[in-house]
Amino acid sequence: MNYNKTKQIHKLMFTFMGLFHEKFLLPFRNEVDCRSDLKKNHIKILNILYHENPKTLTEIGKNLDIEKGSLTALVDFLEEKELIIRAMDPKDRRKSLIYLSPQGKEKMEERIAAFTEQMGESLAVFDAEDIQAFENNLQHVVDFLKKVPV
Repeated sequence: MNYNKTKQIHKLMFTFMGLFHEKFLLPFRNEVDCRSDLKKNHIKILNILYHENPKTLTEIGKNLDIEKGSLTALVDFLEEKELIIRAMDPKDRRKSLIYLSPQGKEKMEERIAAFTEQMGESLAVFDAEDIQAFENNLQHVVDFLKKVPV
């Protein structure tokens, strides 16, 4: 692939990530997470498990780019809070599967509802056509990224 094209894609991806954090995640975290004893990596783990349950520690570590030692401490904390359940993988007893507990699911549903409400307020300045185009473009990006070989 052409170097300049790849460089432009790199720039767009990092610009998107920065804008997403600035426009959506930071305001939400400042308003909602200040009342929680969960850190952002705890929330990221719960979010991953909410959408793809269960996962191994290795899979979660790859998703978040977190070393296993650091991840173990995060998962231990979530287990103490009864937000996740750790169980032996029936296919491979050397592995643990991490499940979102019912309390973890409830916590995530509350967060998603609050985030969705805040996002709706932010996007209210756009017309339905722009919002639909944005959703379609995001879906295209997600579908594309799923096809990228690891």
